[in-house]
Parts: sequence; structure tokens; C-alpha cells
Amino acid sequence: MVKLTGSRQEQILKLLLSNAAGMSIDELAAQLEISRNAVKQHLTGLEKDQLVQEAALNSTGGRPSRNYTLTEQGRNRLPKQYPWFCNLLLGELKTELGETALRQMLWRMGVNLAQSLAPQFAGKNPEQKQSALVELMQSLGYHAEMDAEQTQPTIKAVNCVYHDLAQQHPELCEFDRALITTLLEHPIEQTACMALQDCACKFKICNAGV
Repeated sequence: MVKLTGSRQEQILKLLLSNAAGMSIDELAAQLEISRNAVKQHLTGLEKDQLVQEAALNSTGGRPSRNYTLTEQGRNRLPKQYPWFCNLLLGELKTELGETALRQMLWRMGVNLAQSLAPQFAGKNPEQKQSALVELMQSLGYHAEMDAEQTQPTIKAVNCVYHDLAQQHPELCEFDRALITTLLEHPIEQTACMALQDCACKFKICNAGV
């Protein structure tokens, strides 16, 4: 029996997770001990958010009813333990490779990603590359912008997308530095880091405009 906690919509997602073939409105109403109309309202909201979808008709001898199942997006909405596993993985890599080799590996990963994104930056001048990079970082969740308070072009990111991991494994910042350096084709200096308790991560662009 699924332990039903959280909001009604969260409870529906948990029930559907435990029933891969799907559940009907009547079945959900019985499990949640609420009316069919209430279930319909919740399913409408979940469908709008693309978390559930209509599935096959459920024929049990009576009038066929429509089943509902989780979408892939719905499965991803439920709690995952990616940070916990990544922390274990990084710890094991550091033990096996050593800190220096881990930093080099993360730098290579940043360079490789940047090279795959390079066509988006081709033909742009330095200022256009900076704007494109900020837009890219925004799409990745960094909440980045050009820091208007600095005299030298500086990218400021107020959300570290792996903050908890970086606090335990500061080597992760090598990935960001490699990505930014490679895409801008200019060396950078990281002048602030949220993993070190600064208010933002800041990357000063050296020799910008050269």
C-alpha cells in the first residue's frame, strides 16, 4: 500500500507510479477517498502540466473506463537521489584518480561540452559571445547576467546548479571555468564562488575585446 502524503496531486502521482498499467478515475477516487469530480479536477491540472496522460481503456466487464498513467515528465517530478549518487561518484573518482586528475577530467568535460556548442558562437564578436553565453547559462538554470557593477566584463551567476555538491567537491568549478573559457575564447578569472559562501559566482573575462 502506497503511503499517501503530500498534496492530492502528489498522491495521484504516487498511486500511478505504483500502477504502471494505469488507474481509472473510480480507482483513484476509491484509493484517495474523495469524489470522482475531485479526481477529475486534479487529473485535468496534471494533464495540463503534462504529468499524466490518458492510456488504454480499462474493460472489466462493466462499462469501459479510461485509465491514466504517468508521463516521463511525471516520473521525473517525483523525488530522485541524483545529488546523493553524484556525491558518492565524485568521492570515489577523487579517491581513485586523485584531486589533480579529477580537476583535469572535469576541465576536459567542460571543454568537450563547449566544443559541441561552438557552432552557436561562431562568427560572433566578443560582446555577442558574452550575451550568448549568459543566455546559455540562463537556460541551464544559473540565473546568470553581466555584472554591471564591475569595470571589467564579468559574468555573475546567483544560482549554482550543483551547489551542495560543489561545497563538498569544489573541483566541480573546473567544469564551469572550462566551459566559459572555451566558449568565449578568452581566459577568465573566477573572483567569487557560492560554494565558498560568496553571494554569487563571478567570472571576470580577461583581455575581453582582444
